[in-house]
Amino acid sequence: MGARAIVGASSGFNTVLHLVDKVAPTMAPVLFLGESGVGKEVFARELHKRSRRADRPIVAVNCAAIPETLLEAELFGVEKGAFTGAVATRPGRFERAAGGTLFLDEIGTLSLAAQGKLLRVLQDGDYERVGGTKTLTADVRLIAATNADLRAEMEAGRFRADLFHRLSPFPVYIPPLRERRADIPVLANHFLARLCQRHGRGPLRLEAEVVRAFHDYGWPGNIREMENLVERGVILAADGEAIGLHHLTLGVGNRTEGFVPDPFRDFVARRFRQHGRGAEQDVAAMLLDSGLSQQQIADQLIAAALCRSGGNVSAAAAALGMTRAQVQYWKGRRGG
Repeated sequence: MGARAIVGASSGFNTVLHLVDKVAPTMAPVLFLGESGVGKEVFARELHKRSRRADRPIVAVNCAAIPETLLEAELFGVEKGAFTGAVATRPGRFERAAGGTLFLDEIGTLSLAAQGKLLRVLQDGDYERVGGTKTLTADVRLIAATNADLRAEMEAGRFRADLFHRLSPFPVYIPPLRERRADIPVLANHFLARLCQRHGRGPLRLEAEVVRAFHDYGWPGNIREMENLVERGVILAADGEAIGLHHLTLGVGNRTEGFVPDPFRDFVARRFRQHGRGAEQDVAAMLLDSGLSQQQIADQLIAAALCRSGGNVSAAAAALGMTRAQVQYWKGRRGG
């Protein structure tokens, strides 16, 4: 989705931003710590923007996404003919980030062999491309991030202590969203405006019940989960309609139906049960409270059934108690 603006209002957010401000003008490596989805890459890019290297590139590497056999070539580059398939000389991430910042995300996933190669570059300040003989200087500001407990990984023998100490003269812990409640409305409105623009939608708003649920929810997926939920609402809501809980929970399935569990849907279901509604009434209650017309409710249910069945018209019709022809007619009317 591209680079995100950095927004927040909580004391935890402002503490992290203060630390970023302090370390940005220096050359010290920075290690961002925190759960998945808290915004480590967003803060890393903000640090780069505030550094003396802001006019040079920031190059990001997701260490978990690169196979072990290709990692050295990705980081340090390859000379033509170094191995089968190396038909041209290719610069690595260190070279592409020269004069700027190298961001190593999910660094806790590196193998011990890869950790050793990275440590050697950090200690010596130079490296060679794979298959090359020319020594290159590693002129980068290093920022790393992980959701792993690196001290526990060191004790278990899975992370090198010498690399940890090289990376962490200035560790910055980013609290999870559940500990930054003041950021929730700010982020929700930010994502709402941004995603409406991205998907070509007119201005939308969140129903008060959604705002209350967002505030009380535990956000196990943190900011990334919120962005996904808001995007779901922006896609499902009609023009001029407020985004309600039914937009955020309809059609996502549950464990018993073989779908990936949706923590937010489970949370909403518990809230309804606490107010005296049975589990079988959860979706119906949300639809009745939504202000949707009868046709809009039917549209939502048929779309959800088709989504749940993977587009199988017969299965969707059986789940709804409709005929296959009725569902097929609805699809045709929608241009499906």
